[in-house]
Amino acid sequence: MRNYLYILLLAVLAIGCKKYDNINPNVPVEVHPGVVLPQVQYNISNTLVDQAFELSNELVQYTCSNNSFTEVQRFKILPGNSNPVWNGLYNRLRDLNDIIRMADQSPGFINYKAIALIIKAHIYQILTDVYGNIPFTEAGKALSDDIVAPVYDPQVDVYKGLVALLQEANSLIDLQAGLPLGGDRIYNGNMLRWKKFANSLHLRILMRSSNTNDLQAAAEIGKLLNDPAAYPLMETNEENALFRYSGALPDVYPLSQTRDFDFKYKVVSAFIVDTLKKYNDSRLMQYTRPTNATANTTNPQYVGLPNSLPITDAANYNGGFDHQSYLGTRFQSVTEPAVWMSSSEVYFLRAEAVLRGFATGDAKNLYEKGIQASFTQWGAVIAPDFLQQEGIAFTGNLPQLYLQKFISLFFTGFEGWSDYRRTGYPQLVPGPTNVNDGKIPARIPYPLQEQTLNAKNYAQAVAQMGGDDLNTRLWWQP
Repeated sequence: MRNYLYILLLAVLAIGCKKYDNINPNVPVEVHPGVVLPQVQYNISNTLVDQAFELSNELVQYTCSNNSFTEVQRFKILPGNSNPVWNGLYNRLRDLNDIIRMADQSPGFINYKAIALIIKAHIYQILTDVYGNIPFTEAGKALSDDIVAPVYDPQVDVYKGLVALLQEANSLIDLQAGLPLGGDRIYNGNMLRWKKFANSLHLRILMRSSNTNDLQAAAEIGKLLNDPAAYPLMETNEENALFRYSGALPDVYPLSQTRDFDFKYKVVSAFIVDTLKKYNDSRLMQYTRPTNATANTTNPQYVGLPNSLPITDAANYNGGFDHQSYLGTRFQSVTEPAVWMSSSEVYFLRAEAVLRGFATGDAKNLYEKGIQASFTQWGAVIAPDFLQQEGIAFTGNLPQLYLQKFISLFFTGFEGWSDYRRTGYPQLVPGPTNVNDGKIPARIPYPLQEQTLNAKNYAQAVAQMGGDDLNTRLWWQP
């Protein structure tokens, strides 16, 4: 970040010298896309990790709190909870638009434009799946078009726009050109992998809208999956969309800077721990850690906490903090990667598409590859008979597939929560102190700043959606 700001300062100074006819030819007057791109990727990744930790993991019972900070798991979600998500992602749009503008001015930068379009589609997909209607067509145009109060687009139109962004990116990618100025922290300039990520993201978007008729999702999914030459997808963990932190400050996994004292207040949920223990699933040892009381014994114990218990009950559950399992130690590593999308998710999407008749293929093979890819992604050893045990062995049952996909999406931004809202699985039961009438939220409220700085368009969006509350259903929800 320091280098980025320094170059920007030099650029401003260079432009400022123009009226004195004293331009230094050795000082750049414009920051090139290879400088901007890694900052965008870094900031998006930080937002996804931080908000999984603080918000989405608790909404959908991956984790819970055992102290007085229980608002999220109790579904007491206020507009203030929205600010980090909204600002963290919308603030990246200006930089992405700058990359696109620079690429339009230089044909040699065409792959930077393609990457920027893919990333725009990714962050807009997250935003619309968190809120519903959002600024889209007029977003990020405060400087270029003087639009400081953008209109909100209906979610169905946003989704159509996401597809258009990905299709344009797919058509622009030059597999031979690479990135002449570098700067890609996701795929290191491998444009085939960017193409696969774009198509995989396209599949996620189509599948999410598959309960509606607006995007003709069934036909488009079939087109996407039945022509792998034109639409290659992620197939290996090497192709996962990950941001890999260097481990040198400030380029470190965000949670590594969280005090160890605070980690004991984030406990893995009883639902996750009990489900993984039931099937002898070794991802348990990656997602969580043994209780402090048993960590260095010959019989380590893993104990999850039921969500939204009364505060005193949560603090004392199973004998107190030392007898509950915190998040795995990997989430305190400075080099733990931020997950944008994985090949495991893609295999599960493909298996579902086959089971629902959208495409042809071997659903059992795809389902099993999804599980195997998840184990490998998390560095867990899969037992030889794991896939044959009752409850795991493929039956062609969608809820079974949805459960395994849910487990694999641990700490993947908002995706576990989004997929739960789309499918209704797994069948989660809100805890006893929830304040949302026993319902897991369908969305979170818009940030307070929108109510004050963009009041007219905010009001129109709320009226169109039917309310700005937790239970206002999104366009794609069944």
